[in-house]
Amino acid sequence: MRRRTILLTAFLALALIPALLSGTGRAEPLMLAEDLADEIRVELNDRASYVYSYRYPQADSADPSAELINSFYRYRADDAAGFEIPMNADYYRGQDPSEDITVRITYTVTCNNDDFFSVLLRTEQGELLTFAGHTFSRKDIKPGSSVALPYLLGLLESDETDTWLQDRQTAKADALVREMVWDRLGDLTEENPEIRLPEAMEEDALDYAFFPEEDFYLDETGNPVFYLQPGFAEGTDELLCFPISIEEILDEM
Repeated sequence: MRRRTILLTAFLALALIPALLSGTGRAEPLMLAEDLADEIRVELNDRASYVYSYRYPQADSADPSAELINSFYRYRADDAAGFEIPMNADYYRGQDPSEDITVRITYTVTCNNDDFFSVLLRTEQGELLTFAGHTFSRKDIKPGSSVALPYLLGLLESDETDTWLQDRQTAKADALVREMVWDRLGDLTEENPEIRLPEAMEEDALDYAFFPEEDFYLDETGNPVFYLQPGFAEGTDELLCFPISIEEILDEM
């Protein structure tokens, strides 16, 4: 899934975004148009279907950032229809289910101001619940581009093409934020004894479950909120969220 997210960003040829300061105003929020939404049903047998529904935001076409935001989600919908849905339907058809297999994708707008538009996607498939944050710039050379962490922090310029530098700065930002989130995770479990980490779990467990360059959304002030997927910790099925301001991250560098 993470690899497909990276391919999606590459497909759109998005030159990612430079840092912008937090606390931006809300004088001109992005105007939204009708959602991009559909429900696709594929019959699996005479008792069950694979039912895939989605709802994505779409921006008013009058806004300069609209097309790249809208095309980002149109591509996700088209990719699902052309690849994910047929592949999954073939798999579940072989399982001969006795009831519908459902996938439902919805979204929440978490930041909408002069500079940023950010959403948190929620995907429900049976008892499995996953989230994905997407953040877009409205005022860069390529408005609507999906923002990765090193660009948000100003470690990379939006027109940077040096892949070695991109990898180095991404690794630098990831390592720092993983350490900060690990510390906050320890505080969370101390303050909430019902939330527990598996025995012998070490900080490097985050290397396989948390990718700071993309596992975040912006809050209403324009600061990142990093998250761990439901099920990472025992004792809770909720998304674990860790708001950390841009200034706080830069202060630690």
